[in-house]
Amino acid sequence: MMAGSRLIAPDGCGALVKEKEYHFLISDGMSNRVRLVEFDERGSNAVLHTLPRLRYEAALEAGEIVETGSHDYPPWLGAAGGVESSWREARRVSPKESYEEKVDRRLLSIAELIPKTAEILASDDPEAMINAHARASKPRQHPARIRLWFFTYLLFGQTKWALMPRLNNCGTWDRSEKTDKKLGRPSSHGQNFGYPVTPDMQEKILKGFLLCRRVDRTKDEIYGASLRKVFGCGIREGSSGKEFFHPNGEPYPSSSQFWDWVKKQTDPAALATEMKGPSAARAKSGDIGSFARMISNLNQRLEFDGYYPSEKISGIIEGAPLDSFCVVRAICALSGAVVGIGFARGRESLETYRMALFCIAVGKVKYCELFGITIKPDEWPCEGLSSQMVFDRGPAAHMDVANAKAWLGRLELTPTHSGQSKASVESSHPRDKQFKDQAVHVHSGLNMVEMARREIRRVIKDNEKCDASERMDGDMWLEGFSPSRLNIWKYHDQLGRNHGIKMPFDEAVREFLTPMPAVIRKNGVYFFGSKYNSKSLIDTDVFDRVARNGVINVMAYSMIMCVRHIWIEVEGRLHELSFVYTASTRPGSSDISLEDLQLVDKSRLQAQGKHRHQKVAIEQYHYLEHENDTGKNWHAGVRKLGVPAMGSGAQRDLEDQRRLIGVKS
Repeated sequence: MMAGSRLIAPDGCGALVKEKEYHFLISDGMSNRVRLVEFDERGSNAVLHTLPRLRYEAALEAGEIVETGSHDYPPWLGAAGGVESSWREARRVSPKESYEEKVDRRLLSIAELIPKTAEILASDDPEAMINAHARASKPRQHPARIRLWFFTYLLFGQTKWALMPRLNNCGTWDRSEKTDKKLGRPSSHGQNFGYPVTPDMQEKILKGFLLCRRVDRTKDEIYGASLRKVFGCGIREGSSGKEFFHPNGEPYPSSSQFWDWVKKQTDPAALATEMKGPSAARAKSGDIGSFARMISNLNQRLEFDGYYPSEKISGIIEGAPLDSFCVVRAICALSGAVVGIGFARGRESLETYRMALFCIAVGKVKYCELFGITIKPDEWPCEGLSSQMVFDRGPAAHMDVANAKAWLGRLELTPTHSGQSKASVESSHPRDKQFKDQAVHVHSGLNMVEMARREIRRVIKDNEKCDASERMDGDMWLEGFSPSRLNIWKYHDQLGRNHGIKMPFDEAVREFLTPMPAVIRKNGVYFFGSKYNSKSLIDTDVFDRVARNGVINVMAYSMIMCVRHIWIEVEGRLHELSFVYTASTRPGSSDISLEDLQLVDKSRLQAQGKHRHQKVAIEQYHYLEHENDTGKNWHAGVRKLGVPAMGSGAQRDLEDQRRLIGVKS
């Protein structure tokens, strides 16, 4: 048991002991005695107790004496322990004596006792030897003080800094109970100006602040409103201008008293929020850590948020500049990697988030293929749903979680205007360089699908390029890979630290993609007027059944941003259909969004309706022109029963016709 150990000993061990006091062990070598030093709580006195060694060891074995810990510093210096002395010295104002001079003076007082330590502890009365030294000192020292310094030096590292005076509590005594006069320096209005803060006034101060606080009010407005509404003060014309007064002469606080007690009775963070608002308070607050430090696995927490590319996209028909679309990204909170992306025309919608979830659930090679992009599996290896999703209070708040209980364990909605609640995804959005010149806009040469392809490529680029050094730990640095989001994902995934929930592709299509009406005809599947087909669908013989029975109405699943492929269900199985190209199909005509496909289908239906309306007029126009040309009706003639008779008259007319056109009989 080392010197400095704290012990709890019962009365039977020969010492009057209280659990709140500190007892430390001194062993005097090979003798049959053990010394226990008892310090009081304030470090102002030390008492030496002696126990026979055999009695002490028996008490240890029987559990009568228990070691409850140890101290590197004297207990009364615990709050000041570990503080570098030069820093502590630099914070003092006009010191008359440095801290080192203080401890050197105390060390000098016990310097002659230190070489005699073994002799003192082996004597029958150690305290008598210490007291004699104190009386012989020049100037004479108090024996209790010398005993305290000597035992403190021996027990706490035998360093002079254990002799530091107990000054850390200076100026911290509570004066709130002293209410007979106002505390603090005298006021500029006179020594007796103002009132002390009583417990009743403290309650009124807190009540006034809670009643009158508002983010848009200044501190003076809150203080003044509290004096009027809670303290009942009025305003009068004084000798130096307008001033507060109380009609009944009751006490009220000054501005400094008011805010001092508001700070004492409220939490600093809550007070800053009430005075500045959440955003301003957060901007001036310290770092409280990142979400990544509370997470151990990939896909343990995914954060979703949307942004809008600044460029104006080109229209599908005229190429006119149109407002861009919404891009929703999903970020893994541990690695920072973008694990999913979804798109929507115009504002963000629920379908955008469902599309991002579809991207998360399926392999990225397949997802990119649906947009006509070819990538390698290790370029974007992120796959698997998370049981904890963090959305903002937008369209995603209406996500149907009742049917998602198989994979969604927790859906979290962040507070409004609280970007730090999903800081990982907020900080990952692409940002344009800002200019303060005249406003301009960029008319992109890309249409909606081409822009979506670009944003998918941006995700792959960001995962590989962005510096994620703050997410690296020592083990990762030793692996020697560059600190990119992609490499961090691969590192954790190789170690099996992945909470991703796998979902079959067919189930992901049914769960997340948008169902739309389609029709199966004998030559293909028509989705908003466009033809789709696949070999797997042909093998089901569904087109033979359609040829016999007409058409079959079905529901087709599609991605709203790209309709190169659709999926339909036949006999319980899902079939992926591709856009049917012909020799005259313009290249890239299938790379359109669902909205553009609907627009094309609408234009087709309008043109067909216009044609149906015009064809009657066209027909009558040519009937009329024929009458003008020949003088006879288009349908001139007489309807007769039976077949025409081939008599002698018919034979003569046939010969005349042949003669007119030069045909020999």
